[in-house]
Amino acid sequence: MNNMIELIRCVWSSRRVSMLILFCVLAHGLQAAQRTVCLLPLPADSTIASSSQRRGFDPEVYLGRKHAGWSAYMRLWAAHHEDPSNLEVRRFLGIPTAEPFVFQARRGRTSPRWLGWRPGSYAQVDTSHFSIFSSADEMTTRQVAEDLEKCFWVWTQLFFPLWEGAAQVTSAFKEMKPEDSIADYLAATRPRLTTRRQFQVVLLKDAEQYQKTLQAEGPGIGLSTGFYSDPLRTIFLYGVDGEAAETRRHELTHQLFREATRSGLGQASPGEQTDFWMVEGIAGYMESLLLGDRHATVGGWDAPRLQYARYRVLAGGDQIRPAELMSDGQKAAQNRSDLSRWYSHSIAHIHSLMDGDDAEARHWLYDRLARLYRSRVGMIPLSDSEEVEARLLQSWGDGLRRYLQLDGQDLISNPAPHPLRVLCLAGCEIDETGLQSIPVSSQMTWLDLASLPIRNASIMRLVPRPEKLQQLTLEITRADDSLGEWLQHATDLRELDMSWTKVGDDFLRTIKDCNELEVLWMTGTQLTDQSVEVLLGFPQLESLDVQRTQITEAGLARIRQARPNLQLNPLELR
Repeated sequence: MNNMIELIRCVWSSRRVSMLILFCVLAHGLQAAQRTVCLLPLPADSTIASSSQRRGFDPEVYLGRKHAGWSAYMRLWAAHHEDPSNLEVRRFLGIPTAEPFVFQARRGRTSPRWLGWRPGSYAQVDTSHFSIFSSADEMTTRQVAEDLEKCFWVWTQLFFPLWEGAAQVTSAFKEMKPEDSIADYLAATRPRLTTRRQFQVVLLKDAEQYQKTLQAEGPGIGLSTGFYSDPLRTIFLYGVDGEAAETRRHELTHQLFREATRSGLGQASPGEQTDFWMVEGIAGYMESLLLGDRHATVGGWDAPRLQYARYRVLAGGDQIRPAELMSDGQKAAQNRSDLSRWYSHSIAHIHSLMDGDDAEARHWLYDRLARLYRSRVGMIPLSDSEEVEARLLQSWGDGLRRYLQLDGQDLISNPAPHPLRVLCLAGCEIDETGLQSIPVSSQMTWLDLASLPIRNASIMRLVPRPEKLQQLTLEITRADDSLGEWLQHATDLRELDMSWTKVGDDFLRTIKDCNELEVLWMTGTQLTDQSVEVLLGFPQLESLDVQRTQITEAGLARIRQARPNLQLNPLELR
């Protein structure tokens, strides 16, 4: 689902509960969101990194017990990073001799009949694991192809117990001893890892062609940048960066769980009757995947989807009971009036199960996914599964709150590796020191720092150029009038909340040219009647709260008279 659509729905779904501090006193029971490090295929001539940078995650962390095949697979990837030029390792994994992946393009002549493309009007590209029909330019096609290959390898590491190749890997390394070298063992035994088929992808050149191709899927398809068709076993994509990349990983996850797990679903779709939250939740979790040159990470407190969940759960006190979440099948879920809320909770719970420092919770999730997709790959059963499930369900809501809450040490010990587009820290215990660990961003569109004990300098350091900010919440912070000099450059700002801060008339005059403002919360600020004309000057303003300010009844009457359709003081304070 498009992140901006989610943001808009999230923002308008409910007004913040003012006493955020109530949530801050809850003790942390789960460790803050941890990133999982996976390894990527390298060029043969790559410089060998230090030993500490050649390791992915430990599979035992995920199941709480030894999984011989999975451990061997991660040793295999570590061996590749220890010596990227080793041909035996590259040969087993199917990585080309010199480059990280193969890209074979030709003029397309045999596209699927249902696509309706004329021969020669598109390119057909084959990589090790994907067959791509593309009407996009060559550079875009190559970027998407490489991204898909990298994401495939990450998925195999992260979900090895469900992957169809797991049996081959386990069998290939069953005789290997702990002291054996991976490379020597492969040279002596010469096993091979083979795949059954390539995964099919259709890459469209732009939004118009994407919508035209998928118009039968309904009008909502125009809000997306990617779609996986279960009946056609095909991903449809357009775009490369930003939300398009997140969507691509989301849809690829649907494809891999459906097609790379030896699923016994047949013509049925996963989650048709119940547990559709897991289908979308695990795909939403994979949107957090970040690709580097050598490593990839999945998860982390800064994952975009977790920001929406943090707002809902910590700032709004929202919960969805597990019975309600788990009972919905595909149609029931898609017909919900609160679909964006449902997505937020589904994805957040998957994050907490995967990254919440509870091996039994992860194992339970893997078991549920294996059953959901009717995977015919052998999965190590979870002992005491019913007891684990009962424990998880009993702590469902409280566990998610504890997982989403952060303190400064969480941010410092697990720093965000890249500039953020969205960030919500409402309901967390973070001071200016913790905030300093977050990288500077010029791409921020939504920033919510409500109730944090922070001043102007920390806010401005985080987003030195606020031109792309669309929503800013600084309620109950130490911001003051001088912040206006910075905020006046946020000309795309739609919603602003400065409630219970020391800002007043000078601040408002400084930002008078923020003409896109639609929602303005100035509750409990220092505004006086001098600001009435400035308030009336915001042409797009639809909702305004100036309760507990020094604006008089005469000033309010002036606003009502001049703007009768304006929603004035919508939140009733007592």
